[in-house]
Amino acid sequence: MMKIKRLILILATLFGAGLASGQDTAWRGEIMLGGGYLEDPGKAYGFLQARGSFYEDDAFRHSLFLEYLGHVDDAVLEFPAFGKGGFFEDGDITFSNITVNYELEAKLDFGVSLYAGAGAGLELISLDDRFSFSFDSDSNFVSQIFAGVRMNFGPVWGQLGLRYLFREDFSLLGDQFKTNDSVAYELSVSFEF
Repeated sequence: MMKIKRLILILATLFGAGLASGQDTAWRGEIMLGGGYLEDPGKAYGFLQARGSFYEDDAFRHSLFLEYLGHVDDAVLEFPAFGKGGFFEDGDITFSNITVNYELEAKLDFGVSLYAGAGAGLELISLDDRFSFSFDSDSNFVSQIFAGVRMNFGPVWGQLGLRYLFREDFSLLGDQFKTNDSVAYELSVSFEF
């Protein structure tokens, strides 16, 4: 519950920071593709964002976006075998985050801008073996805050960013797994339409 309260406070602060100076603008769409590295569990991830800017002036831009972020972690599965004690099999734990996000972008000179935002959604977790046979799944609440720098290269934007993921614990095969919040470093490109 404390994570949700923190997220609401961060979203309200960011939204109010530039709203007074903005002017209503037509929706402008963007697709963003990117990837990065999560410090915990030490894995690479990829993401896709469908973005829309709804309020903009010469200094600020306000955007909402739907994001899919996914990564895979290794697992060693132990199965009991009658009379033999058990056997081990390699598997994967797949994490798929689907979040709704708000972003405030502060425009600087020479096509460079700074951005910050926050979002919340659902993390879907599934456990399977290397042959894609699903054994179990779970879902939980996930939220994030992020910031970075964006550079304009004509119709394409590039950005470098940091992300902090707040993740809840999950349960698979009757075992409770404790998750740690994680810092991520990322690089992405976007295309306006």
